[in-house]
This record gives sequence, structure tokens and C-alpha cells, in this order.
Amino acid sequence: MRLLFLLSVTHGFVIQTQERKTTYLRSTTEEVKSSNSVGDRLGLAGAVSAAAIATTAVNKALDDVELNAGDIDTSWVATGGSGNRVDPETGLPLAYNKQLIEAYWRSQGSALRDRWGEFLKLSVPFLLKLATLLVQDGTDGLSRNDRELAVDAREICQKLGPTFIKLAQTLSVRPDVLPPAALEELAILQDAVQPFDTDIALAQIQTELGEPADVFFSEISPEPVAAASLAQVYKARLRSNNQWVAIKVQRPQVLATVSKDLYV
Repeated sequence: MRLLFLLSVTHGFVIQTQERKTTYLRSTTEEVKSSNSVGDRLGLAGAVSAAAIATTAVNKALDDVELNAGDIDTSWVATGGSGNRVDPETGLPLAYNKQLIEAYWRSQGSALRDRWGEFLKLSVPFLLKLATLLVQDGTDGLSRNDRELAVDAREICQKLGPTFIKLAQTLSVRPDVLPPAALEELAILQDAVQPFDTDIALAQIQTELGEPADVFFSEISPEPVAAASLAQVYKARLRSNNQWVAIKVQRPQVLATVSKDLYV
């Protein structure tokens, strides 16, 4: 989420610098262009530096401050339902419960800090690459490398998992936020996310149905026909009536990963 936010802010900043260039009285057009270019580079490099400083500050805050779940009356991620039922696989509550969620993550040791570390490990090289392009070539450097930067952003979101993939999907239809190259690249995550292993999917089906998949299905496609942020889909034929159906299998650890990201 933080990475895509930075991309959005950077794109908006580029537009602003292009629209608000100050014209100075110089003897040649080249001098005016040079002055504007230097100003753009300094301003954009400053924006990246500010983002890096903010990242460091948030990282330190995770060490210094105890994270607490929001009250249900003020939380934007609270869902309907009540009771103390928990997911048998993870132990996470199946309905929003402030006390249960706090207790769960406090019992997980450094899990939240480790998750933030994963984000930094993947995003910092991207930020350095972005900063280098800005300092060396200004906004022109971003424009010439927009496709490469978009690919990097997509791959990082994919590695970070369901929460970031879902955000990338949302931003892939926002031309007012991201440039065309980023829109095209992030759109790949709408239905062509890297799939997880089919053996894992079959094991999940068996867990959910209580018996092996071939008890219920005479055929199942060897590979998923589509894969997205939270699940992937297989084509299958029912043994009972030979009808073709779609089986949607949830990605492993989705509940824990999304809960962790939202909690951080």
C-alpha cells in the first residue's frame, strides 16, 4: 500500500512540476530549460528523500509503540457479525473482535515487525532506483523508464501478497492517479496473478469437503484457468451429473496475511 501510494504521489508531483514551471528571463531557451530541469530534479529528489525519512520513522514507531486494534465503532475494516468464533487453521477471529485480534497478534511475537521488514526489503531497492532516475535525469528519466518501473511495482505487489495485489487491482483502473504504463502493467493482476501449486489447492479442497477431490469430480484442470489476489479457479466436472463447474480455491494464509497488513 505504501509503495503504490508513493507511485501515485510521484506521478501527481510530476504532473504538477510540468504544469507549474516558472519562466525566467534568460538569453537563450536552453538556459530556461536547464533551470527548470534542475528545479524539477531537486524537488522530486526531495520528495523521495521525504518518503525515505517517513519510512524510517514508521519503522522506528513499530519498535516504540504497541499496536492496538481499532474500536469497532471507528474501524473501517470492521465487518458485521458477533461472537467469539475463530478460524480453526489460524486462530484468528472470524468476526471483528478488538480483544481477540489484539490477543492474537500479541501472541505472535515479532510477526508484525517481520511483515514490515518484508515490505522494506522489497520496496527500498525500488525507491533507490526511483531516486537515482530522478537525480540523474529528472522527470525525463521517469518517462523513459516508466514501463520498467511499472513492471517492478507489479512484481513487488505480487510478492507482498493479497492485500497489495488487491490495491494494485484497484489502482489499475485509475488513470487520474497513475500513468498509462503503470495502469497496463497493474491490470495484469486482475486475473493473471502467479498461481500457487495445484497440489496445495487439491489438499485445500479435500480439507473443505472432507474427502479427496476425485470423490466429487471426475475431471479437474491440471492448472488454474485464472488466478487473482485471493483465490484461483479450476475447471472441473461433477461425478454426479457430468456438469462442468468452476472451483474457486482460496490462497493459503489469506486471512492471516490480510489481517496482518491491516493491523500494521
